This record gives sequence, structure tokens and C-alpha cells, in this order.
Amino acid sequence: MKEQENIELKSISSDRENYLKKELYDLIKKDDSIFDFIQQGVLDGLWFWDLLDPENVWMNSKYWTTFGYDPEKMPHTVDSYQNIIFKEDLKKVYANFASHAKDPSCPYDQIVRFRHKLGHTVWVRCRGVMIRDDKGKPIKMLGAHTDITDIKNHEEEIRLRSALYEHIIDGTDLGTWQWNAQTGETIFGERWAGIIGYSLSELEPISIDTWFKYAHPEDVKKSNLRLQEHFEGKTSIYECEVRMKHKNGDYVWVLTKGKVVSWHQEGIPEWVLGSHQEITKKKKDFERNRLFIEQTPSAIAMFDTNMNYLAASKKWFEVYNIKNKNIIGKSHFEVLPEIAKKWKFNYQKCFEGETIKNEEECIERKDGTAQWLSWELCPWYSNENKIGGLVIHTSDITEIKREKELKSLLKIAEDQNRRLKNFAHIVSHNLKSHSGNFEMLLDLFLQENPEIEDNEIIKLFKTASINLSDTIAHLNEVVLINTSLDKSLVSIGLKDVIDEVIRGVSAIALEAKVEINNLVSNDLDVLAVPAYLDSILLNFITNGIKYRSKKRKNHITLSAIKNNSYVVLSIEDNGLGIDLNKHRSKLFGMYKTFHPNVQNARGIGLFITKNQVEAIGGKIEVTSIVNKGTTFKIYMKYEKN
Repeated sequence: MKEQENIELKSISSDRENYLKKELYDLIKKDDSIFDFIQQGVLDGLWFWDLLDPENVWMNSKYWTTFGYDPEKMPHTVDSYQNIIFKEDLKKVYANFASHAKDPSCPYDQIVRFRHKLGHTVWVRCRGVMIRDDKGKPIKMLGAHTDITDIKNHEEEIRLRSALYEHIIDGTDLGTWQWNAQTGETIFGERWAGIIGYSLSELEPISIDTWFKYAHPEDVKKSNLRLQEHFEGKTSIYECEVRMKHKNGDYVWVLTKGKVVSWHQEGIPEWVLGSHQEITKKKKDFERNRLFIEQTPSAIAMFDTNMNYLAASKKWFEVYNIKNKNIIGKSHFEVLPEIAKKWKFNYQKCFEGETIKNEEECIERKDGTAQWLSWELCPWYSNENKIGGLVIHTSDITEIKREKELKSLLKIAEDQNRRLKNFAHIVSHNLKSHSGNFEMLLDLFLQENPEIEDNEIIKLFKTASINLSDTIAHLNEVVLINTSLDKSLVSIGLKDVIDEVIRGVSAIALEAKVEINNLVSNDLDVLAVPAYLDSILLNFITNGIKYRSKKRKNHITLSAIKNNSYVVLSIEDNGLGIDLNKHRSKLFGMYKTFHPNVQNARGIGLFITKNQVEAIGGKIEVTSIVNKGTTFKIYMKYEKN
């Protein structure tokens, strides 16, 4: 029964197909416009629709094969294609159908998507025309399909590439330019103008003269040379760093790049496409690095990828004994061939991103001498994370190597130093008793023989005895300082100690007419050995009194500040001052004096004081101007919470 019904349905469908097909053929014969339409539009499908009996539509074989279906198995009904068209596109089809039905001049022409039998999308341009009766009423509709899937895929690919290129350009902040080298036609992007502070409309009319107007004249010459090299095929791209005048009046640095993308028939360059990228910060950073390298106390040089010098420190010239200071831009292989050739393989590895070092290597110089070097090679990078060259840092360790050869002698010196230290203890302890005995015996001799007290020889004995006792006392103080480093430091109020010392010297200060001012605050404590701190303060204050000026009213002022590491005590006077240009190196030496007319100057005080300050973990600085005064700064540790 069902089979019979199917046969009858097929028969009915076949009959409809036949009469519609026959009617189409008749129309084509009668109406040339119908034939013209088919000629122009039918590529990938043809359909003919009975609008008076809208369930019936005829589709040719190509219509269904375009979507992967067997034409023999597909019914000629409206529902058959509505099931495979995208729903949102079907709405557009109905809207266009209504517009075209109402107004024949409104074309039925749209792009719709169909779902292929295999699941992918088929893009179709669907065009149609309505056949109308004598009264203009639509009675039939003829349609044609064109498969434009490849075109849409290419459009999507182009769209994605365009979006990618725009993203890259936006991400790198590039300004774009196009220039026809034959006609002079020039096109700049908005960002090109923005780099120099303008909008594109402000620069109109745009021409190649716009470039010449804002580029630095010196850089235009350089740019033209680079461009000509590219035109002649000497370089794969045109690339140049130039200065351009910004709207604010300053010059900004721009990296301009370009490439010929089309050539005239005679082989003459035509269209050139390129970009602008602002590199002002990069240039400033490079200049800062160059100045840093030039001024650093180490032997450092900076090179580009061709091993040409970009910068070199003064120490570099000293270490390698380079006489010609004009080496910037020159090849390392020209300046130091014996070193450059030996390290050539290392340079290549460094350009690949490695950092290479050698703690010690012997280099034979051109003059035949041997030089021991410790060196390190490391790459430096541009803003694009691209290696721009390398930096070489070297140290001349020739003297160190020689010192290693003298280790045995140093060991002997250490043994001798220990013996000298023992000798110092013997002198400071044992000789002190002998000196005291000698002085006591001399006093007893004079008591028994008072008549010879004024004898010149006896006076000389007395003076020699006193001097010997003083020398032994000084040596004893030095030894005590050097052997008491293990004493515990205690926290001491600085102002109170200063006040106590000032009271102790008030009589001699009053007699010498020297005013002493203690400006140290009550809350400053220092870590010290109490006896040392007393001695330090006493020595500096009494020196300020002793070396006062007789030409003015004298004063000594003590003040202090605290920094992260020390309490810094300043002791300032307006006395005779010291010529530091002559005496700085021996200022704290033993038995060094700088004012020969001052009585009782033995030259031991500053030596002992410096040792005491260093023993408590401090240091001393001094500034002085002759006949103006002296300021000593004593750095002392303090207890930190």
C-alpha cells in the first residue's frame, strides 16, 4: 500500500516537474530577458517557483549537488531547501522576497548560507526575478545560485590577516607610509603624523615634501644614501635612524624602514612601503649606556653586531694600551687584532645569546709581552628583544698572577709580622720597667748630688730619660689599642661625655680664650669603649685649643647627626688649618707635625686617635683650609633596634 502511494507521489511530482519545466522552456522562447538572466546568473543552481501553488518549486540537478545531495532523492518542495538554509539568513530571504514582490525595481539579490550535507557551510549568492501577469501580480519566480564559498573564505582570510597586521602595527606603535618613487604620490598613516605630534589633517596636503619638511637636513642626506643602496639591491630593506621635528619644537628619533614592493617595466623602483617607529627613548637609553661605559672605572667596551666599537671606557684604553682615542665606529679586529681573532668563536656564540666568561687567560700582545686577563662577553638587546651587539668586560690580572708567584715571600712576611708584634709587646711591657728604673736611679743620683743638677750632661740624661719614657708610653698605647678589639662596646650618651671632657679642659680653654660649643642633642648614643671615647674627644678638643689662631676670636663647635649606619660627630674649629694638599697622606702618621712653631707638638695624638676610632668600628674624615680652620668628622656606630 505504502509503495503504491510513493509511486503515485513520484508520478504527481514528476508531472509537476514536467509542466513547470515545459513552461520555463516556453517562457525562454517567448521572453529574451528570461534567457539573458539565465545566461548571466545561473552557475551553481537554478530554481523555478510557482507562487500560485507555493508548495511546488523545481530545482535543477546542480542546485542539489552544490550542497552534497543526490538530486534524484530530493523532492521539489519548498520545505526541502528551508531545512538546510541558515535560519537567520532565511529571514533575510523572506524580507527580500516581500520587497521584490511589492516593487520589481527592488532586486532580489542576497548572500545566504546553506549547510552542506557533510556539515560545512556553503556560501551562495541567490538572485531571482518574479514573473508577473498582465496586472503585475507575481505568479512565478525564477532563481539562480552562485557558489561563492571560495570567495568568502578568501575574504575571511584577508580579514583575519588584515586584523593581524593592524594588531601588530597597533602593538608596535608603528606609523605607516607608502611612496611612489616615479609619480611622487605619498600616503601617510595617522600614526605617522602622531609620532611628530600632528593629526594627519594638519599635515595636508600630503606629499613627499612633508617628509623633507620635518626631517633633519643632515639625516635626509643619510636617508637618501640608504634608500639608494636599497634601490640598487645592496640591501634587502631600506633602514635608517633619523631625527624629525616634533610639533612642540623638539626633535624625536625615528627608525624608518621600507621595501620596494613593485617595479616599473624598465626595472625602476615604483611603490615603496614602509613604517616609522619612534625610538627616542631607545636612543636616550643607548646614550646613557654609552656615557656609563665611558666613565666606568672598569675596562668595558660596547660593540654592534659587526664588532664595531660603539663605546669604550677610559680604563679600556689603559688596559690595552690603545694610543689612538678615536676608535668609535672602527672594527675590533682592526684595533686589537691579536685579541679579536683569538675570541672570534666566542663572539659568534655570544651573538646567539650566550654569556661567556674566563677567569684567567694569557694573551700575547703584538709587542711580545704576556698579559693575563679575566674577561666576560655578554649580548645586549634592543627594545625588540633582538641582540644589538655585545659588551666585553675585562680585568688585567697580570699583577695578581705575579703576586701568586710571591706567596712564599708573603708567608715569610707574615712570620716576620708576628715576630714584630711580639717585639712590640716586649718593648711596651719589659722596656717600660727598665726605663722606669733608669729614671728612678737618675733621680736618686741627683738627690745625693744636688750640686750637679745644672750640669749640661746631667740635663741631657734627664731629657733622654723623659723622652724614652714618653716613647714607651706611646708605644704601649698603640699596642693596647691593637690588642683590645675583643672588648665589648657599650652604648654611651655622646652629649654627656662631651660635656665632661669640656669641663676637664675648661681652664686651658679659658686661658687660651677659646669658646667651646656643644650642640649635640641629648638623644644620641654611640657604641664605644668609654676610655677610648674620652681619649678621642680630649685629643680633638685640645688640638683645637693648641692650634688656635692669634688673629681672631677662636671657637670649637661640636655637632652630630645620625644616618643609617653611623652617628657622625663633627668637631669644627676656626684655627690655623692644615694644608691637605701637602699633608693629607701623612695626616694620621706617627710623629707627624704640621705646625712647627707650636710648642709641645709631638705628632702622636692623631695617630693614636685614628687607631682608637677604628678599634671601635668607626672612621675619620677631615676637611681643612689654611688660616680658615679644620673640621674632623668622626663616624661611630650606634645600637639599632
